[in-house]
Amino acid sequence: MTTTVSFIELSSGRSKQLCAVYHFTSIGFAMPCWCPMQVNNSNIPAMPKVDRLMATNFNECITALQATNQPVAAPSEGKYFNHLSGLSHFPAVIPWCNATWDSVLCWPAIPANTSFTLPCPPLKGLDTTKTVTKYCHNSGQWVGQTEDDFSNPSGWTNYYTCMLIDWEVIEKAQSIARGARNLEFVGLALSFVGLITAIIIFSVFRRLRVFRNQVHLQLMLAILLTVVIRLVLYVDQIFTQRIDTIKPGQVGTTINSMNYLCEAFYVALEYGKTVAFAWMFIEGFYLHNIVVVTVFEGEPKMLKYIIAGWGIPMIHVSIWLIVVIVKNAYRKTNRCLGNYYLEPEFWIMDGVRLSELLINFIFLLNIIRVLWSKVKETHSVRERQQMKKSVKAALMLIPLLGTPNILQTIPFNPTTNNIVGFAIFTYVASFFYMFQGFMVAVLYCFTNREVVNVIKCSWERYCLKHGFDHRHLPLLPKSQQTGTSELPNRRTQSTPNL
Repeated sequence: MTTTVSFIELSSGRSKQLCAVYHFTSIGFAMPCWCPMQVNNSNIPAMPKVDRLMATNFNECITALQATNQPVAAPSEGKYFNHLSGLSHFPAVIPWCNATWDSVLCWPAIPANTSFTLPCPPLKGLDTTKTVTKYCHNSGQWVGQTEDDFSNPSGWTNYYTCMLIDWEVIEKAQSIARGARNLEFVGLALSFVGLITAIIIFSVFRRLRVFRNQVHLQLMLAILLTVVIRLVLYVDQIFTQRIDTIKPGQVGTTINSMNYLCEAFYVALEYGKTVAFAWMFIEGFYLHNIVVVTVFEGEPKMLKYIIAGWGIPMIHVSIWLIVVIVKNAYRKTNRCLGNYYLEPEFWIMDGVRLSELLINFIFLLNIIRVLWSKVKETHSVRERQQMKKSVKAALMLIPLLGTPNILQTIPFNPTTNNIVGFAIFTYVASFFYMFQGFMVAVLYCFTNREVVNVIKCSWERYCLKHGFDHRHLPLLPKSQQTGTSELPNRRTQSTPNL
């Protein structure tokens, strides 16, 4: 015997209500499932309209069901089945599947061997005009991905029926996503190692503790913050998937399942990104200041820049977070902030970031204009090379930070006609996002001639001190053998190094 649920709209004067009717096909009988409201003349019980019963946790789900007079458990024996007495081939009492929550939608209790259908939730990539159905087995358990799968107490909700795209495109998109995820792990690992190494180098060697390198250091710390958060979230997702594979349906306690912790991680991620943009802006501002405004007068105080670089982004993020909290308090539909980067209020932060990119670009254009005249006047080859490196590095930061930030705000959904474009879009975005830290470390540390010279000098002195064989090492100048440095002092430089 197969059973399905259908809804009939009943009219009574100006009011309209939706009725749920269970159809038992083997006996050709339509039976009302429950009767929370008064029975009308058609003998079909009227019930409140079933809308998208969305919730963020199970308790909220039960409250929503009770508020709309939906059953949350099996009724008392024989309560709704008295009219079936006399049908010997149909039991007077049948098992029920209790109300459940699948992490998105709430599902009321329904009799065994029946199904329940709800409109698809308003989430990214889902068509709200379509419906999704959940099935209750004849044993009174929610059905999983197969008919005999009862590993998950809440069963399985097939949201694929809500998709805006076809199955073939979904499979291709999933394959692309898996490849991009592998690329992201490689990029995050390289970025983590590269940034940690660069930060240690800038922190250990005293000769590198000049203002320009301290700005580089703060930028690396901000990017490292985002890298660590992404790694933690990705590892959490891997363990979640493994737990679900070993014990299907038992997700356990993960970051994604803990509301406040999950939100905190994503807020911290956006804070780290905003701080990185702030220090990128400071890179350009400092370069513009010493070239165009104050021309090579002493180093500024680092403290005020640290306050600006880490404090102002906190204000931006706090304003955005308050708006998000107020907005979600009314609709309560997004778990873990949902697709917050596609919401209009995200421009509170994105607008600031894009403004910093634009102003920084204007700074650099002005620097190039001024340098062109200065270099022609001074005829200094060394000055020309140093300033070219500084400007190139600052220019590279603009696409390095700006490209992934812009791509994030583009809702690119794969379709049959644009699957190749989707693949290119996904891999480009993943590359810029995850290799960002590694490229910054290479740009400001590993290819920095000043850093290389300092490390080389330290290594040669270490070898001399411990009596290593120097036959295959480059000879040191006398000044370096006696412990003095030939590296130019910051306060006597006419131009900044990279």
